[in-house]
Amino acid sequence: MTHFPKFPEFRPIELADRRHLEAVFKSLQPEMSELCFTNLFMYKHVHDYRVSELHGNLLIYARSYQGEYYFFPPIGESEIPETLEAQTDFMREVDEMPVVQLANREFTERYIKDNPKYNYILSRDDSDYVYRTAELISLSGRKFHDKKNLLNRFLRNNNPEYRRLTKEFVPQAKDLVDRWCQEKCSASAPSTFGETEATMHALDHLGELGTIGGVVLIDGVVEALALGELLNEHMAVVHVEKANQEYSGLYQFISSEFLRREFAHVEFVNREQDLGEPNLRKSKQSYNPVRMVEKFKVWPKE
Repeated sequence: MTHFPKFPEFRPIELADRRHLEAVFKSLQPEMSELCFTNLFMYKHVHDYRVSELHGNLLIYARSYQGEYYFFPPIGESEIPETLEAQTDFMREVDEMPVVQLANREFTERYIKDNPKYNYILSRDDSDYVYRTAELISLSGRKFHDKKNLLNRFLRNNNPEYRRLTKEFVPQAKDLVDRWCQEKCSASAPSTFGETEATMHALDHLGELGTIGGVVLIDGVVEALALGELLNEHMAVVHVEKANQEYSGLYQFISSEFLRREFAHVEFVNREQDLGEPNLRKSKQSYNPVRMVEKFKVWPKE
């Protein structure tokens, strides 16, 4: 891997990195939503994502919504313990608390669990929700009864038109996101502003990213939006889902129809994390996830 600056030099993620990073992530077949070029690129300003390379491993340095910096676990197979120590030393040198976030269970079991140098804890707020695609498309059975009723009522009262997102619909899609933020963005939930900025960034670069978009038109106006793509051979990831809440049942429609049109061929869908926000957690749990993609926080014991 010679695509990135040598550690301790870093640079921001660029569109030109897409082919290289997509090849890296394809070899991993990840289940974690962050290990996707689109996710990194759309949030590049929000999380100040920067990349480097050490011992042939990809290093990603990032900033949380709370303004605290952290490293992703090293992405690679070469000299991982030494790379972890180098990351720790770097963060101490720049007066940051040395932390690795978003470590999956496999990494934690392999490098951290029995390592006397590190503490680790499950980061529930950052863990991703995984669902069966077919269940979210059909909304069949008692456990989806309420959502199916909302969807059926919406279809009786409206004549929605699903369309693949193209540049033609981007201005209206951005208007929808702006309306969503006016209603939902709050200083008490900084992720809402970050999500809005990231979504706008993704829409600005539609066609340059690997993501697929869908919109729902009602009376010719974009009232719902979804962005997603394949995360691995068996799982899609939904990066964005927004809808005008004045239409009861529209969220159920865009969720179901987007998957039916674009990702019915994969078994699972990752609908990302809830960030510890109570309403978002309640919503994600209500769709009956089959499991979580667990992520762990790691820090040195010293």
